[in-house]
Amino acid sequence: MRFPLVMVAASLAAALVALPARAAQTSDIPGVAPDDYDVVMSRSFMDSHPDMLYRLRGLGALQRGEGRQAEDYFRQAARYADKLSQAFIAQMLWEGRGIPQDRALAYAWIDLAAERGTPMLIAERERYWAGLDEAQRARAVSEGKAIYAKYGDKVTQPRLETAMRQTRKADVLGSHTGSVVSQINLCVGDWRMKDYQVVCNKSVAADHFYQDRFWKPADYWKWQEQQISTPKGEIQLGAPETLKKDGT
Repeated sequence: MRFPLVMVAASLAAALVALPARAAQTSDIPGVAPDDYDVVMSRSFMDSHPDMLYRLRGLGALQRGEGRQAEDYFRQAARYADKLSQAFIAQMLWEGRGIPQDRALAYAWIDLAAERGTPMLIAERERYWAGLDEAQRARAVSEGKAIYAKYGDKVTQPRLETAMRQTRKADVLGSHTGSVVSQINLCVGDWRMKDYQVVCNKSVAADHFYQDRFWKPADYWKWQEQQISTPKGEIQLGAPETLKKDGT
């Protein structure tokens, strides 16, 4: 048996989808070093990175079988240029998982998810296209125009960049007396959980919390792409397929 490719579990979100309902461990999150875990799972970080916040909430809802809620969270993440969430919407629509099946609309979403040219998302997009008839293809192209207008990078990336810049500007690392804050206290939680709890006794160096790849837009987009593009396995949302004798 093999499962159809959906997403590479090299990203934070893709890795978390397969986890049980417990606090994730650093080794379960490819792309996030152990000493970065408290940063990216902190309330301060999530408040300023709604793409990741809503993605994780969507994955939690998906784990609980709450399809409509998961789709709503993924759409909110999609408003902040989250390509993984856009791909999750596509797969849910393609398989009819938790929401009505609509393969033409699924193609429009996976096409958007592949907007930046990520090879594995492009491959998934082409698999979808091959599975559509002519009428579905025409509708997919039509639906895609409206989806791009609302969720394309041109619209959504500036929205997230503004959120990150506002927080970084507001969180002054010094004081009027000239002293410098060297440590930041964090509240860390498992944002997939419906009734999550936070632990507020975590402390990290201020310069570690504000490292460029988490806060500078150009570096942040590169970091996201690295997570998606580095293979470490697969996650599956669809039904299993039976292998033929030749292994295809």
